[in-house]
Amino acid sequence: MKKLFTPDCYIRSFRDLNLKRLCRMGIQVLVCDIDNTLVAHDEALPNEAVKKFIKKAKAEGLRVVLVSNNVKERVDTFAQDLAVKTYPFAQKPLKKTYRKMMKDSGCKAQQIAVLGDQLLTDMLGANRIGFYTILTTPVAQKDLKCTKINRFFENMVFHVLALQGKLHRGEYDEQTM
Repeated sequence: MKKLFTPDCYIRSFRDLNLKRLCRMGIQVLVCDIDNTLVAHDEALPNEAVKKFIKKAKAEGLRVVLVSNNVKERVDTFAQDLAVKTYPFAQKPLKKTYRKMMKDSGCKAQQIAVLGDQLLTDMLGANRIGFYTILTTPVAQKDLKCTKINRFFENMVFHVLALQGKLHRGEYDEQTM
């Protein structure tokens, strides 16, 4: 269970992500989940903090893409003014969309980082393909019904990882990633 669910880095918020460090690590593409990673699932558009974050990531030389298990309409509406590639209905944690990201970007797995809020979709899917994984605390406590089911099982995974000393909820990596 160690690497399947365990992120490479655990941060409080996307705002804490050290974009310069990602670039120094050779990361070229930053894949961001939308719902509860960048905004709450019921926020249709990116807020100013998200816009600033994406602009800063691009200025650092990172290609930002958005990924979501949500429908195309939701993802397209969110991304309409961000000038980023999107992958709606990604079916995370399946590998298909992650493989497509590698092909589309021309990058190897170790050149791509994924930022997400769920162990069972974002971390599992990205770890299975070999991407660098960054777990963030969910933006909001409210979830869609299907996500609530994932959170139930995620709590069990967090418990097992905590018993193994590999990941403790709320104990973020000391240095800001």
